Amino acid sequence: MPELFLIPIISVFDVHDVAVRDWLSKLDDKALSGHLESPYGLDRFFPESARHALKSVDGVHEEVLHLLDTIDPQAVLLELSVDFVDLENRYNKRLLSPSEFWSEYYETGARAEKSMHTVYCLYIKGIIDKLIRLIENIEQLPLSVVFYGLDIKTREELIPVYENAFDKDSDFVLHLARELNKIMNLRESPKHLWYSTLANRQTAVSYEETEKFYTELLYRINRLLKFKVREHFVRNLRDYALEFRSAYEKFLDYKMREEEIKLSNILEGLNVLSAQSDLKAIVIFCGPMHYFAFLNSLKKEKRLHEMGITFSDMNIKSLLNKMKPFMQKNRIMQSNYDLALDILSSKKPQRFDVPDAIIVPS
Repeated sequence: MPELFLIPIISVFDVHDVAVRDWLSKLDDKALSGHLESPYGLDRFFPESARHALKSVDGVHEEVLHLLDTIDPQAVLLELSVDFVDLENRYNKRLLSPSEFWSEYYETGARAEKSMHTVYCLYIKGIIDKLIRLIENIEQLPLSVVFYGLDIKTREELIPVYENAFDKDSDFVLHLARELNKIMNLRESPKHLWYSTLANRQTAVSYEETEKFYTELLYRINRLLKFKVREHFVRNLRDYALEFRSAYEKFLDYKMREEEIKLSNILEGLNVLSAQSDLKAIVIFCGPMHYFAFLNSLKKEKRLHEMGITFSDMNIKSLLNKMKPFMQKNRIMQSNYDLALDILSSKKPQRFDVPDAIIVPS
């Protein structure tokens, strides 16, 4: 009976990709030519916030590899679009090497402008090499790789909804801080902010080393809302709270719809894999935002037993700690939603008072 494991992951490729593109876009042709002579170790030239992001995502990646070495999976489910079924089939038929698999999926350098194309490709090749271990163990390839992500059209429909929630959240936090500073000064200030939109690389990359700042901000606002100054905050923040609540609730509706589709794809993939009697371990990779919903659903899924698959919980505390900077944006949004409801004197709708509405794994 194969064991099933669920692991949240931050894409090491996406973070490096966004970092190098952002840096290259600020260089002129002369500077680009200079880096052609020495294309390795380019990250030392990146802005400090990007270097912090790279260091953190590399730590996350190393922890994921450690977990994989412990599990030694024979099948892997990847959150890649089901539109790439041909790529999936060619890999499973051993027509592609792991390096060719990832290079073809990401079309390395295809979207880089011509002037930066060569430098970009040289830099990103090393990152592709890191990804190989996600679909092969130390000694051999897994028996199967399965794609379970959304189709591209549905994905494109979700992106503006997600980005609007992120934007409204940022606007809400900005006005929260301004109103609070009229009464008292915040002792902490953000240290490193580094964020890319969902449309960039098709995956959001959020890195915020700002935990102390937001912890203090939310603590002070929540305390002040209980005292006489509540009326001041309600009067000045009500409109921003309304806009954020509307955007966030639409975001949650779309998130849960997305997870429903992906879980259906996962179960379909597992049904196929269960016919392979020699499987011993299956790993599902997912984004942190979806981890809690998937975990909750798979633990209760009766069809797994019918397929002869056992869901195995594992200790991922170290991984979650290393992922923490990348989950700050979601943690802030989740906390701000409760704060917005407080300012509006509203109750959380029942459909959002469920595990599937949680976007920060714990």
